[in-house]
Parts: sequence; C-alpha cells; structure tokens
Amino acid sequence: MEKRNYWLKLKEDFFSQPYIKKLRKIAGGDTYTIIYQKILLLSVKTNGYIVFQNIEKTLAEELALILDEDVDNVTVTLEFMKANKLIEQTENENEYLLPDMLSLIGSESESAKWVRAYRDRKRKELLIASEKQTLQCNVDVMKCNENVIIDKDIDKDIDKDIDKEKEIYKEKEKNNTPHSPQRGEYPISKDALEVLDYLNLKTNKKFSIKNKNNTKNISQRLKDGFTVEELKSVIDKKTLEWLNDDKMNQFLNPETLFRPKKFEIYLNSKNKVKTKTEDDDSKYKNIKTTHIDNVTGEIWVTGD
Repeated sequence: MEKRNYWLKLKEDFFSQPYIKKLRKIAGGDTYTIIYQKILLLSVKTNGYIVFQNIEKTLAEELALILDEDVDNVTVTLEFMKANKLIEQTENENEYLLPDMLSLIGSESESAKWVRAYRDRKRKELLIASEKQTLQCNVDVMKCNENVIIDKDIDKDIDKDIDKEKEIYKEKEKNNTPHSPQRGEYPISKDALEVLDYLNLKTNKKFSIKNKNNTKNISQRLKDGFTVEELKSVIDKKTLEWLNDDKMNQFLNPETLFRPKKFEIYLNSKNKVKTKTEDDDSKYKNIKTTHIDNVTGEIWVTGD
C-alpha cells in the first residue's frame, strides 16, 4: 500500500469559535486546548475515530499515556468534549468519533507529493535557464507570447522527467515503506504469538490471534517483565492439572491463565512439569503471520 501523508486543516477562526473560547477560559484552559488539538491529530489517520485498546483502565488514562499528558488534564478535556458534542461513543463501546474531523482531514499520496515538489523544482530550474536565452522584448504582447511558449516547453520537459523517475520512486517506496495500522488492526509481538500457539498446541484448542481478548493478557504479562518461558511454564502446569478434568478444562484459556491476580500464583505453584525441548522450539519456526513489520518487528493481524 502506498504511503499517504495526512494533515489537520485548522480553520483560521479556530480560536474564535465559542467552544474554544469557553475551553480557554477554564483554569488551565490553554493546556486543555493543546490536549484537544493532540487528540484531533491522533484521529487523523483513522478518519476521525479514536479506538480504546484497553491498554489502561479508562480512555482518559490510555490517551494520557499515548499523548504523554497528565491524566487529570486529559480527563477534563474529554469531559468538555463530551459536553460540547466534540466526541461521541459509537455503537462499538471501544470506539469514539470526533464528528467535526471529516471536514478537517487532508491527505495526499507520497508519490503525488513528490510529483508536486519535483514539478516546482524543475519549473524553477528551466525558467532560470530560459530567461538567460530569451531575447529582451520591449513590447508587452511579445513578452506574453514568449512566456506561453516557455511554459509549454517547461511542462513537456517536466512530464518526460517525471515519467522516467516516478517508477523509480514508487519502487523505492514499495521496499522502504513500513506497514501502517488501519482501523480494525492491532499489533501482536512475536513472543505473544509464540505463547498463544504453544497454548493451542498443549490444549488442542484453537484460540485465534484475530480475537484481541486471546492476546491481551499475554501481551500485558510480557510487558510486566515475565518471559516467554515463564508463560509457557504456567501453561505446562495448568494443562497437567486441568486438561483431563471436565470441570476445569474450560479454564485453559488465555484470559484465565494470564489474569493478573492469578498468573503469579500459577507460576509459583510447585507442580513438576517437563522442561522445554528442541522439538518445542521447532514448532514455531515456520509460523505464518498476516504481516510482519520490518521496521518495528510487530506482527499485524486483522481483528474480528
């Protein structure tokens, strides 16, 4: 997919709008206004949508983390936005829409940007060269005619160069452009994927990576500093206990095994379990994934 450049079209009367004036008059209003603008920018690539990913307990806490802002300040800003209908929750409880954003988002492809810049540069170069060779004319009509001829020649030269170089540019972009997450996609680390596949292998179940609930707790435990081997150890211990127990087998799932309050209890239990073998490692060498980002190392999968 070709890279696109996005921008927020800030209206010239932005600071004159009543709700912005009202926001700025609140104590700390200038800070809230900056946070509001940062939230607008965050939604540019998703067409005005903000998705709550449950990384933190609340949307305000999650946005504070992403925007590197104080939680209380973000909370006040969100409450103001809700009260003034600047943000609204969609039918999806984890998705929020900024209604005004659709008219404020601008974008263009990277190649279109390149062509525009290249055309401007070549026009300046050729105009300078043409001016040196053009005879000085004292009659205004003759000057106009000369300028028309020069412009036509410039356009022809530019188009020829663009045709030659545009393909080279596209090829470079194809090789260098990292994967950009789209709406409905979320990142999974290779370690989290390995743990989920190990759980499927040990339990003979089919927990899908497309269901975010299957990887959320795994990813969080890894972020907490636990290792892949420690997560696998919990899987080994609990499958040994529960796999053949009709009542407990249902709890052999990612949400239960890696729940914050239970995980360390399971990990520190004294069950003797088998250690990892080379065969275990070999099962993950050829895992097929939807997309591996060569820049970030993240694996992107399309959600339900």
